[in-house]
Amino acid sequence: MFLQVLSHASLLIRHQEHTLLIDPWLVGSCYWRSWWNYPPVDPKLYRDLAPDAIYLTHIHWDHFHGPSLRRFPRTTRLVVPYERSTRMRRDLEGMKFTDILELPHGGSLSLADDFTLTSYQFSLWGDSALVVEGGGVRALNANDAKFMGSPLQQIIDRHAPFTFVFRSHSSANDRACYESPDETDGPEREDPTGYARSFYSFIEKTKPAYAVPFASNHCHLHQDVFSFNDRIQTPMEVERYVASRGGFTRTQLKIMVSGDAWDSENGFHLQRHTYFTEREGHIRQYRDDQREILQSTYRKEERAVVRIEEVKSFFSKFARAVPWLIRRTFKGKPIVFCAQAGKEVFCFAVDLSSQSVTQVAEATLGPSAIRYETSAAMLKMAMALNMFSQIGISKRVRYRSLRADRRYLIKINSLLAAYEYEVLPVRLLFRWRTWRCWARRWREVLLGVRFLYGLRSGRSPHEMEEEFLR
Repeated sequence: MFLQVLSHASLLIRHQEHTLLIDPWLVGSCYWRSWWNYPPVDPKLYRDLAPDAIYLTHIHWDHFHGPSLRRFPRTTRLVVPYERSTRMRRDLEGMKFTDILELPHGGSLSLADDFTLTSYQFSLWGDSALVVEGGGVRALNANDAKFMGSPLQQIIDRHAPFTFVFRSHSSANDRACYESPDETDGPEREDPTGYARSFYSFIEKTKPAYAVPFASNHCHLHQDVFSFNDRIQTPMEVERYVASRGGFTRTQLKIMVSGDAWDSENGFHLQRHTYFTEREGHIRQYRDDQREILQSTYRKEERAVVRIEEVKSFFSKFARAVPWLIRRTFKGKPIVFCAQAGKEVFCFAVDLSSQSVTQVAEATLGPSAIRYETSAAMLKMAMALNMFSQIGISKRVRYRSLRADRRYLIKINSLLAAYEYEVLPVRLLFRWRTWRCWARRWREVLLGVRFLYGLRSGRSPHEMEEEFLR
């Protein structure tokens, strides 16, 4: 078997002259020029790729990357997890792909007699992991899926021992984007060891021969988010944390960047580089190299216009999907969506309790306004595609409110995510497809109950994750 890291979250696996490609983000950027592969991907790695199948773990754009997917023939077999939502299938069909297979939780596909992939789903938001087996090699690509407890044990019992485990090691959430004028300590900073600690616990539980910090090697080049580069956890932080714990019990840590590979006969083929030891200089040069593209993006974004008809069209449908009991909790607390285009800011007060949208002047907004601030171009696309979760991942957003009102921004983001992932309207949870999906994932249902009970008992998510990974 041959394995090669192509990019941030893209893995190439070849066995018996058959090729599997996972999460191909190979060209350009994603999240509105916010995220860029780091290090940059050499075009030689993908120029002549002709995979027998492409597996997409989930719908986030650093995994489900339209410009990269369009490089392949529309007859290429695309494999996606069988989820409650048919969103991935619908979007691929919209791109004119004709051979789409949905693998159920624990379902397998054989590319050859001794080359099999098995999909496992996890979380309400559509994450999945993939186990690839062939030639005595077993690779678990956990990617962004935070498996734990009995759902993880199911994978271990069925497939261990593992040769490789690939897992993410840095945050993609938007917690750092919340700001309050009545706080003096600035945006929230996450525990710098939190993700490394989670990575360590996951590896100790799965016990592979080799562990690879994966699906987190990116950087921010857009001017709105360049300062967030220091919040990305690199594999070097993982390496230092593992060393502080005295290493793994049975596992070797291997740092692999774009172009690095391993094969069954010769082992690892790793480049010598300074991408992490001299990261700041590399990123600044990267930004200079992409300056023309970035400047073009800035000019286009300055010309964007958001019309109230667009906002009313989206949020009227969204409000109808939110249960009345939840809508009424927003009474007297409209969320003001502020969309910037150059020096102009379009502001729209969305009142879920009354299901109304009104355009307001930014100058009339007082310090107590609950503001959701992003670019006009991004707001337009998020409404058109129903993809608000991508805004948070991009970090090109600021949520501004008094500390006491922050819960309304958190709640609106959760509701937008539920609407996007077809948890809302609630009736969608009672479709046959939903029952069929969760019947295979009953372990996760039980884990969710335990998790909720722990939260109600005052325990933190990190505490419970540590427990469920023991």
